This record gives sequence, C-alpha cells and structure tokens, in this order.
Amino acid sequence: MIQGLTAAASGMAAEDRLEQLLSNNLANQETPGFKASVGELIEDPVFAMERYSYGDGADGIGIGEMGGGVDFQEGVPSFSEGGLQTTGRPLDLAIVDVVTSGEVAYVLAPQGAKPVAGPVTVGVGGRLTAGGAPLAVYGPDGQPVQGLFAVRNPAYQGSELLGEGGMPAYDAAGRPSYVFENASGQVVYTPGSETDDPYAIRVGSAEDMGYHAFLPVNYTDASGQSGLAVTRDGALQLNAENVVVDAAGHAIAPLDPAGRLLVGGRIVVNPLYHGTQIFSQNGTPVYDSNGQPSFRVYNAQGQLVPGGRIGLVDADVTQLQPLGEGEYMVGGSYQAAAVEPLLGASTAKMVFGALEGSNVDVAATMAQMMQALNAYEANQRVAQSVDSVLNIAATDIGKVQGG
Repeated sequence: MIQGLTAAASGMAAEDRLEQLLSNNLANQETPGFKASVGELIEDPVFAMERYSYGDGADGIGIGEMGGGVDFQEGVPSFSEGGLQTTGRPLDLAIVDVVTSGEVAYVLAPQGAKPVAGPVTVGVGGRLTAGGAPLAVYGPDGQPVQGLFAVRNPAYQGSELLGEGGMPAYDAAGRPSYVFENASGQVVYTPGSETDDPYAIRVGSAEDMGYHAFLPVNYTDASGQSGLAVTRDGALQLNAENVVVDAAGHAIAPLDPAGRLLVGGRIVVNPLYHGTQIFSQNGTPVYDSNGQPSFRVYNAQGQLVPGGRIGLVDADVTQLQPLGEGEYMVGGSYQAAAVEPLLGASTAKMVFGALEGSNVDVAATMAQMMQALNAYEANQRVAQSVDSVLNIAATDIGKVQGG
C-alpha cells in the first residue's frame, strides 16, 4: 500500500517537472533561435509484493508485482533549425547550420571521442565504425573507456544493427546485436545481462548530437565572474557603450582575422558611421562614403584588432547546458580555459537582417501538456484512494466493540 502511494507521488512529481519543461518551451515560442527541450519519463524498478504470515518461521507469500512509478529524465534540447524570418534590422543575425543528415555517432579520436556524421557499419574484426573509425564506448561516468570496442555479436540472428538511440537490437532469442570486447577480442560485457548496462555507445541524429554553430559570448555570472558561453539568439543589441551584446546583455566575443576567438574581446559600433548595414556577409565591417568603419574590434586588453570580425564557433551539442536567455554553458563550465578547447571553427552561414525562429511545435507541445496534466490527475486520484484506505486501516480496523 505504501509502495502504491510512493509510486503515485513519484508520478505526480515527474509529471509536474514535465509540465514545467513544456511551459518553458511554450513561453519561448517567439524567442529567436530558441531550442525546445524534449523531456522523457523513465520507469522506476518494479517491486515484488508479498503477503506476510505471522508466527515462528513464517515466510512472506508472493502475490505479484507493483510498479515503482516514474522519474523525469532531464530535458535535452532539440537542435533542429527554426524557420528563417527576414527582419531587415542590421543587428539581426540568423545562423544556418551545414549539417549532414542521417546518423551521428561518436568515434574514438586522439583526444578521446568526437561526433562523426555518417552511417554506422561493421568494420575490421566486427567492430562498429563510423567514418572509418571505431565507435567510442562510454562508461558509467560518461567518459570514453580506452581499449573497449562495440563488436557485432556473431550469435545475433536479427537484421537490425542498432536500436533506438544506439541501443542494441535484439533477436527472437533475446541476443543483442553487439557486445563489448577488449583489444584482445575477449567479450567483457554482453548488453542486457545486468539491470543497468555499464557500457554504451552514442548514436543519434543531427537534432540531438554532433556539432552546431553558435555565437560566442563573454559570459558573466551573478557573482561577477567572467567566462565564455554560446548562444543561438541572433537578435543582437547595443549597450550604452555601443558594444554588441546578446539578449542577456553579454558582449559577443569577436574573431581575429585568422578566425581565432578573442576571449574577452568586444565589437564596438562606430557612432560616426553613416550607413544602413553593420556587417558584411563574412562578418567584417563595412565602410560609409567618408571611409568610416561600421564597427571596430578590440581584444580583452582594449587594443584595436584590425581585421577583426563577428563570427561563429561550432560546439558539440551533447556538451551544452542551458543557462537561460538563449545562452548555453559548454562542457559543464564557463571558464574560458575549459571552454575554448571545446569550440571549433564553424562552416555555418550567417544571414544578416534575419532571425532564426524558435523550433517549438506549439500544437504538439499543447497536446503533451494535456497528456501530462491527465497523468498527474490520475496519480493524484490514486494517492487519494490509498490515503483513504490507510485512514480506514488506522481508524476502523481493530476497534473493540463496546457492549
């Protein structure tokens, strides 16, 4: 009975958090470049139920199983692109990714692991590969495990190589499509043989994995510590010092002529410039009839950087965490020394005088909210029923009749 109450409470808490995520998506349907998060509910372990017998040596009698409820799995942003909206405003900037469609898999690389776009195939020794490199195997800590490989299971009789999210496919006999081997070819783990698999591979799509383009931002937290973040919101503004900033008021970090990121640098619009366009198509300044540049770039020391420009960086979206107001933390940190190595040169296109719209699907989000609300109310009724039964047990059962 108590387990039923716990399961209902767990379900209510999970549905409440899902409602919050969906509400945030809806609230940002007009936010340029906003990426809707996708939340999932995962089932808790199933409890065995027993009827207890009293007396010496009495054992409980199994009477079935009861679900432990559900938990909310943290929402993951979907990086599908929003529609392009022409505004004509010179400070507006839309980012158009150059993303290969199809599977994205994480493979072993000299630095650990990197995402590669392309199909997963069976390579030498049966190892699962993408782009010619073996897939990276991740441990419980989320880090690549050196010396382990995902290898096609020779006993597997099915046709599919991978299940959803890169999980193994299983044949009619319950055999997984791949196993994990060490460098010597010895099987060290067979998926599905434990409740929680200790190893996994990462395979997905360009919507939730791989590199996407962002504007680099000189981030400052509430305590005043400075660092580096990224944003997709291209509705840029000018602050009181004519510095180009994002929606949160943080300065956009420029690039130098060689495309290197100028951490702590800033883009300052020239008040003497008389023109209608701020940025050229490659992000450099434009000049008016008097030879005045539309903006100047300065480094963190306040020195002028000739040839500096506004530009994009690429980041692995599996390493991003939302900070609010369209900004993302990279790799769990905004310390520049930790973030900068995780950013790469971008091949995406900048479209000035336009904005990328939010990718929120309003109709689908409303339908999900109704489903979550119905599930919450169902769990609430279960909790009320259990509470009523427990109240009867505590107040009525076992009463001594008078007379």
